[in-house]
Amino acid sequence: MSVFRFLRRSRKDGNEVVVVGSGLAAGAIALELARRRCPVTVLEPPSPAGPLRPPGLGLVVLGPGRPYDRVVSALGHPEARSVWEAGRRNRELLVELLEELGHDCGLQARGSFLLAADREEAESLAQSEDMLRDDDFPGEFLDHYMLETHFDVSGFTGAYWAADDLELDEAELRERVVAAARSAGAVFRTARVLGLDAGEPGVALTTDEAPAMASRVVVAADDTASEVLPDLRPRLLAVVSPRLHVAMAAGASLPGAARTADGRIAWQAGAAGLTLAATGGDPPGSEAEDPARLDALASRLAATPGSERRWAESAGRVADGLPIVGRLAGRPLAVACGLGPHEASLAFVAARWVAEAVLTGSDPTPGPFRVGRAPV
Repeated sequence: MSVFRFLRRSRKDGNEVVVVGSGLAAGAIALELARRRCPVTVLEPPSPAGPLRPPGLGLVVLGPGRPYDRVVSALGHPEARSVWEAGRRNRELLVELLEELGHDCGLQARGSFLLAADREEAESLAQSEDMLRDDDFPGEFLDHYMLETHFDVSGFTGAYWAADDLELDEAELRERVVAAARSAGAVFRTARVLGLDAGEPGVALTTDEAPAMASRVVVAADDTASEVLPDLRPRLLAVVSPRLHVAMAAGASLPGAARTADGRIAWQAGAAGLTLAATGGDPPGSEAEDPARLDALASRLAATPGSERRWAESAGRVADGLPIVGRLAGRPLAVACGLGPHEASLAFVAARWVAEAVLTGSDPTPGPFRVGRAPV
């Protein structure tokens, strides 16, 4: 059955929503809508690796990979605090969902680290420690002596340990979320969406299979969002994000989850080794991360020479490191894009915002994440 015929047959009083995407955010949005008794169809692009794209790092973190004081300077204190509060609310929703599903998906509450590469970044992290504590976000600053005493790392001037951050198996989490969405009534179909045209009586979708119509559409596909929604092109850049997996030296102790304070690289260490990912922190205008940067970092992290495995993923990057979430003004369209390799950090709270926006017409998305926010 074609996508067009399927959607036409599945429409109920013009209330259906089509979600475009195949990642965790798309699954979380479908689950949220289905639980609110909204007919929802997810259109996933075909993939050689299966219906779901390769997993993210499995980090559930509060805030972008930048020191708190710098985000406060860029956004203002109330807005910066709302970014961290959104991450905390997402954490709460994730834990509640895992309890409902009866699976922990490898959840570990060990916190995570921001690592400083120079003295200026270290001073910024130390300043941020006091600011975060005042705003009720616990953590601890470690100078380079403390850091190197506890872990097998070198070349960092300091670190900040964020107590609220989590780690999990994001691939398993996606599978559980999609299964729960299906059980709640969401339908998942394979089709590549090539374009959208919002008007009356709804949104026309051009797909590689056949035209389709929906009352409302949510785009949650980082790598293709700017293609199907030209409005996003000035903000959401399609980039190639290199990844590197290495084995760790026997007996090595590393921060299990960490990011560099410039927002460019993140990693997760586990029993299978160490996975590093470029996170899209390069200056605006650059469309690809430098893979050599991952190798340079791995050489300082007790990696085993010759164990390297490399690949790349298509991603959507926003220059300020914050995703784009919420309704597009005046049209039956919403987005949840730019979540990057830390998709689990905001996917569930973003699903709540998007569901409210498309079902009630009132968009609760905080200012720093909104589609029309001023660039930082």
